[in-house]
Amino acid sequence: MISNFEHLSLIPYRLKQFREQSGFTAAQVEECLILGPGWVHAIESGLIIPSLDLVASLLSVYSKSLADLAEGATGAVPSIHRSIVAAANGQNIDVNFEYSKHDATYKLLNATIEQFNEVVLTLRNGLARLSSLNNDDSDLAKSIKTESVASAFLKAVMLWPSANPSDIWWFVVYRAYCDQYNHPSEHSRLDYTQSWKRTGGWALEKILEKHYSPILAQHGINLVIADGARKSRLIQRISIGHRLEADKIDILLTVGEGVSEKLIGVVHVKASFAERRTDDVPMSQALVKAGYISPLWTMDCKSSPSTNPINRGELGEVFIGQGVDYRSAKRKDIEDDRYFSACFSYNKNTKPTPDEYNARARVVVCDFSTPNDLFVRFIVTERDRVRLMLGI
Repeated sequence: MISNFEHLSLIPYRLKQFREQSGFTAAQVEECLILGPGWVHAIESGLIIPSLDLVASLLSVYSKSLADLAEGATGAVPSIHRSIVAAANGQNIDVNFEYSKHDATYKLLNATIEQFNEVVLTLRNGLARLSSLNNDDSDLAKSIKTESVASAFLKAVMLWPSANPSDIWWFVVYRAYCDQYNHPSEHSRLDYTQSWKRTGGWALEKILEKHYSPILAQHGINLVIADGARKSRLIQRISIGHRLEADKIDILLTVGEGVSEKLIGVVHVKASFAERRTDDVPMSQALVKAGYISPLWTMDCKSSPSTNPINRGELGEVFIGQGVDYRSAKRKDIEDDRYFSACFSYNKNTKPTPDEYNARARVVVCDFSTPNDLFVRFIVTERDRVRLMLGI
């Protein structure tokens, strides 16, 4: 299915051949079709994959047909131009995608093309369920997209346990979601980057719930994506000196069931730090001050467009010494000002708070190798403290 990053090599060559045979310069064709400078060269050199209507227009100028274009193509099997593809590279694969103006490559170690296709098919097969829906904005459509992305990501981290989860999220799942061919054809005009802003957020919450809810339930803790009514009922029972809005809460941490259920905290789920300030910080500060659990759970995605991008994250250095503090403002927000009761990053490039630092809240780095990790231990320990505080 998806095996290389080659453009359709036959079409550019034939189009250039037809133009030269017709005696046109590239500039003359561009003027004839009212194309900006450089389009014909870019198409003929394979830098741009032309749409079918553009190909037909070029053929018309050259007095050629689609049959002429296909002549001599017997046996040629050009690949579909995808926004993300993979190529084998020894024991690894190179994941290739367009990143701004760059043809970017992310090297995924100890991975195969078959595994890559399995992840993309998980996403594609999930999104295929949208084809039976009339309303792409319905609750069911939201659920299908959320489940599809979450399932593809969890499949990926299972197949590639040594990979950086944040890289998988940012360089693989996000790019695969933005590939129009992974969506039903009736959604071909959808703005996938805009759609991702909502779907990605919902999917991260679903990933957190799927990965940690079963093991926390063994400790008597509910980690849930609750509906508005349940959120409203629970937050009305606490007083923290700050107005809590149900629709701004990501994940609930509670104990008990039914009418006895009590809120013990909120998990703030974000792909990157750029998303967090407006709604999460004031709420989290109020929760922390009142003694509730309020961690930030993040992929800490941050990279710059390049041919070999590095997902470095946003927290920066941890060094303090000789009267100099090299930490970023975002790191100080957590370690010094305790905007959140802790920060759990799933980016292996994030630097955790050193053990020797007397931080008010700590940055912790986790992965998906096991749900019985530092995040669970933190929540269980904090649960005991909050129960004591609330007398429950």
